[in-house]
Amino acid sequence: MKHEVTHAVVGSILAFVATAATAGETAAPAAESIGGAALEEIVVTAQRREENLQHAAIAVTAITGSLMSDANAIRVQDLTQLVPSLQVSTAAGPYPLFYLRGVGNFNGNAFSDAAIAFNVDGVYISRPSSTSGTFYDLNRIEVLKGPQGTLYGRNATGGAINVITNKPTDELGGEATIDFGNYGAKNFNGVLNVPLSQTVAARLAVQSTQHDGYLSDGTDDEKGRAARLQLKFTPNDALSIDTSADYYHQGGKGPGSTVIESNGSFVDGNPRIGNTSAPINALYSQTFFFLAGNTFGPLLDKALAVSPLPVSVRQDNDFWGLSATANWKTDAGTLTIIPAYRHGKLDYASTAPGFLIDQRETDKQGSFEARFASNTNQPLTYLAGIYYLDEKIGGHAIYDQQDNQSTQTYDLTTKSYAAFGRLGYSISDSFRLTGGIRYTNDKKSMNGALDASAVICPGSFIPPPFGPQFCFGGVGQAIVPSLPIHISPSNSWKETTWRGGVEYDVTPASLLYATVETGFKAGGFFFSHDAPVYQPEKITAYSVGSKNRFLDNRLQLNAEVYYWLYKGQQVSEIGQDSTGTVIFPTSNVGKSTLKGVELEGQYLITPTTLFMADLEYLDATYNDYVYTAPNFGVPPTTACPSTTLAGGKYQINCSGQIPPQSPKRSFNFGLQQTFPIGNSSIVADARTHYQSATLTGLEFAAIEMQGSYWMSDATLGFHAPKDRWDVTGYINNISNRTVIQGTFPHPLAGFSLEAATLRPPRTYGVRLGVKF
Repeated sequence: MKHEVTHAVVGSILAFVATAATAGETAAPAAESIGGAALEEIVVTAQRREENLQHAAIAVTAITGSLMSDANAIRVQDLTQLVPSLQVSTAAGPYPLFYLRGVGNFNGNAFSDAAIAFNVDGVYISRPSSTSGTFYDLNRIEVLKGPQGTLYGRNATGGAINVITNKPTDELGGEATIDFGNYGAKNFNGVLNVPLSQTVAARLAVQSTQHDGYLSDGTDDEKGRAARLQLKFTPNDALSIDTSADYYHQGGKGPGSTVIESNGSFVDGNPRIGNTSAPINALYSQTFFFLAGNTFGPLLDKALAVSPLPVSVRQDNDFWGLSATANWKTDAGTLTIIPAYRHGKLDYASTAPGFLIDQRETDKQGSFEARFASNTNQPLTYLAGIYYLDEKIGGHAIYDQQDNQSTQTYDLTTKSYAAFGRLGYSISDSFRLTGGIRYTNDKKSMNGALDASAVICPGSFIPPPFGPQFCFGGVGQAIVPSLPIHISPSNSWKETTWRGGVEYDVTPASLLYATVETGFKAGGFFFSHDAPVYQPEKITAYSVGSKNRFLDNRLQLNAEVYYWLYKGQQVSEIGQDSTGTVIFPTSNVGKSTLKGVELEGQYLITPTTLFMADLEYLDATYNDYVYTAPNFGVPPTTACPSTTLAGGKYQINCSGQIPPQSPKRSFNFGLQQTFPIGNSSIVADARTHYQSATLTGLEFAAIEMQGSYWMSDATLGFHAPKDRWDVTGYINNISNRTVIQGTFPHPLAGFSLEAATLRPPRTYGVRLGVKF
């Protein structure tokens, strides 16, 4: 029955394309009545070569830099409001979590990788924590949907996000914007472009972002400083070299969370009470933990706090990078070479997951890519390249869950080698075949140590009728150290990913395509006395899509139907190894199926009225999701219906559940209206985002379900002639809707204490801009 529904949807899309193409031919003359205005043509590099967005046989959403500015989007998490198929939330610390059409993982530490590849100017950013501080002076952002195994390789099982900055030009000029808003917001962006000679130009962009915490304890604040210097060298028409150096400092208190009680309500009915505040600390102090035989006490490290959670948190993180992109055009094609280096330093203390994480880490990444792309004005086109990544991570972290603590030191190394190619052949002027292949060899090693201890009440294990006897007030408790873990595993994972596709130009402005592509994400390691290795995850994606322009380029209608088979998704859950040490293992959870349809449209109703819509329907299901959980004396933290106790551990079967961050329906609508006033103008912009009920955690519980919601934003701005200056008022989350973006049950207290991170509340302000 499910396959019949899928075939029916595909048939409907194809019928829609044929009907719309015919309608476009007959309705075209009507366009003359509005003076020949047309939608903007956007050039993308999603397939590693420049091409018109409407001619790219791939599902990609392009967001212009001006739209990012209008939406006040300065963090990667803000993309959720602009791309319905993309869910970006915050983990326990400065780690964004990416999910695209249901593919992603909770990679909140250095031991796992994101499933969505994040690239800045063609450079892959390996650590999710290093993706911050990049959203300024942008040309566009491209969100590629579906595995990109051939061109982007490792860690692109769900897709890719490409950030493309503005490059130096040969014109002297600049711009600056400053805005002030509620929560003490003060943001500044500045750009200066200077031609230094006939062949050299420089561009300096700076950004300062700041606002007070959205939560009562001052967390969920922002304090960032960023700068990017670029030089462009063009000695002749055939050669260009772009170099870039960037730096970002991330300060403030950092991400925060509140607490959802077991009945699903917020503490004192207030969703903005931070979890280091007095009311929530009192709640922790009253929560009973079976193994300790008492309510939660202070952290085991008494030097850090005298209450269940520390009242002081911080982040003092630095990121910088160097890169160059050389393009050499020849009669046969273009050679592109991209060497790059990135460095990240993490120093933060966070209680966002409901317990303390105090971490210091250094991330170093060197990469090199070289590729040659043939010219496109020939029947046979090709692209071939090589890629190398060398990553080193060293860190020290404390995880203190009040009655259980671990200290970790670790050094992780990754060396990745890849060779890839793409072919295209035009059988006729309107029909093409494409194919691609990539070979990847990931070599990983780890050297680490873990020391853990737990508070135990021996009397809590006494069976009835004489027990259990609890250690109220801490009397009789003992701090029991676990057997230390010292591991130094190494492994290599090799994979060949491939792509095949057909493309057909129904009309010069209507493209129909069908593709199948595979993706791969290598395995890795975690602390355990047992086998400390998890295996790769893989995906095979089938897609049928259409891209269309009608009414003399005033109406754009794009559609894609997809069917993805996801195998071995990497999921991390709290557990115990064979010695009883509490660990955080990553395992592969079997298979899931993700299928759906996306419709994307723009309609330039008049030269001054633009309507936009993006609608996503996603049907995602775990076909096979089975894992084990430790027995802490109470049932495990899960709402999966099939849970059995065997061999001292719980066997949990969550097959048939809907994956997290996979709303069945998500919509975006936008309307932009320009009111000309002589040579000036007033521009009104309204956007709204809807998504149906969304699971925000991996325990599949009702308490973790964010209900369906609408969230709307609006701007109103005056623009002087030639945009020399402008003043704009903005308001985001107009209805002040409280939206949960991530949930983390306390590992030792279960659903009675569920930490929740939230999307921002209502924010508003005024932005002033000037260009020269």
